[in-house]
Amino acid sequence: MTQADIKVVRKDELEHKRWSGGITTQLAIWPEGADYGARKFDWRISSAVVEDEESVFTPLPGIHRHLMLLEGGIELTHEGIGSRVMIPLADTEEFEGEWKTKSSGRCVDFNLMTVKGYSGKMESVAANKKIKLPMPQALRCWYGLYAIADGVAAEVEKDGRFARVTLERGDFVLISYLPLPGEDISLTLSSDAAVPAVSAAVWQES
Repeated sequence: MTQADIKVVRKDELEHKRWSGGITTQLAIWPEGADYGARKFDWRISSAVVEDEESVFTPLPGIHRHLMLLEGGIELTHEGIGSRVMIPLADTEEFEGEWKTKSSGRCVDFNLMTVKGYSGKMESVAANKKIKLPMPQALRCWYGLYAIADGVAAEVEKDGRFARVTLERGDFVLISYLPLPGEDISLTLSSDAAVPAVSAAVWQES
C-alpha cells in the first residue's frame, strides 16, 4: 500500500510500567524511541489501569490530553474548572496537562497526549462499519487502533488494495500515512463484539 504504513504490535510486545496510581502501557510514541519520562515527545498513545480510588494526574505543562474509559467508572475533576463523571466507551475528555486534575474511582483508560503543532481525537470503533480515516490538511497522519475484544478481523483499504490482520484483546495497530487530496483510506472491523476497538487519530498540523 503506497503512502501508508501499517505496524502491528502484539500485547506481549508492549511495555508496561507502574506509576503512582496503577499500571500504564505505552502503545505508541512519536518520534519512535522518544522518551516520555523526559517529556521529549510529539505525541503518545497509552492505556492505564487506575488501581487507587483517588489519583492525582502527573503535571504535564504544554501537553494537551485526551482520555476515554475502557472499563470501570471515574469522576474527573479539574481544580477551578469543573468535574465530569466518565462513562466507558462513550465519553472523551480533553484537558490541558498543566491543569490540576484528579480522579475518583477505578478504571482502565485510553489516553492520547499531543504537544503544540499536533492535533488528534479519540473514539470507539463499532464492528461491521466502514470507517474513513481522517484526511485533514496536515503534513502527516497516524491512526492507532487498540483492540478491546478477541478475534477482531481488521481490514484496511486504500486505492482498491487491502491489508488484513487479526487482532486479539490488547493488540495495537498503528497506521501512518500522508493525507493526500482526493484519496481515501478506510477501515472495517469484523467481530462478535459491538465495539471491539478504540482509536486515536493524530496529525501534524501544516
